[in-house]
Amino acid sequence: MRTLVYIHDQFVDGTKAHISALDLSVLRGFGVMDYLRTYGGRPFRLKEHLERFIFSAEEVGLKVPKSIKDMEAIVEALLRKASFEETSVKLMLTGGVSEDQLMPEGAPVFFAVAYPFKPFPKVYFKEGIKMTTACYQRSFPKAKTIQYLPAIVALKQSAKKGAVDVLFHNEQGFLLETGTANFFALKEGEFITPKEGILEGITRKVILELEAVKQRPIHKSEIKSFDGLFLASSNKEIMPVIQIDNHIINNSVIPLRIQDLMKRFKHHTKPAALFS
Repeated sequence: MRTLVYIHDQFVDGTKAHISALDLSVLRGFGVMDYLRTYGGRPFRLKEHLERFIFSAEEVGLKVPKSIKDMEAIVEALLRKASFEETSVKLMLTGGVSEDQLMPEGAPVFFAVAYPFKPFPKVYFKEGIKMTTACYQRSFPKAKTIQYLPAIVALKQSAKKGAVDVLFHNEQGFLLETGTANFFALKEGEFITPKEGILEGITRKVILELEAVKQRPIHKSEIKSFDGLFLASSNKEIMPVIQIDNHIINNSVIPLRIQDLMKRFKHHTKPAALFS
């Protein structure tokens, strides 16, 4: 896959972009990131992603060496130079080089990666997906860090069961999020979503603008009473779920309320809507 990277104040092919082997992002998984995509070639909610990126860095004690204005210009330049039909962009901040290979010492390294956006199969949105559950809660839930080890392991195990994603819950059984998405449920005619212990996604924010949603703790025991369920993220958009573990949701039928929200979200992301 072709990639274009901005690193060390240069734009280089992804195969030629390098960071030190002594960087704490490599040695200890210390760093933060953010992900955004384009619609009609334009970055969606760019400033909000950049603000969250800076917030994530502050949460773990890092400082982004670029201003929001600088990063906006870098993303725009990446999009122009890459010239993909639609683009995925990852913003990264590493922990920096460390002599003792544990504590931060060197300056964090900022870089950004642009690559072609690859949509999920259309059948996922038309028929819904299957998920599994697992017990895991991130240490810094409000920060989008580069620590994805538990999520990757869980996804590999879930894939063996024919599932697409994993919904995590804490030790008390309260549902949280997946490794890369927020989740919403439809119960008794009301949309609900967790409020605490999660990453506050940009797509989640859009949904809260488009639809009345009650934010509250949701226990795993409630799954059997869900009338519908969907995931929300920048690359998944609104992805309906029809099965969690062995429980079939709403007889595998995507509720009209969720179908309608999917249509409204799609309209919201049309290039014309972004500038209205």
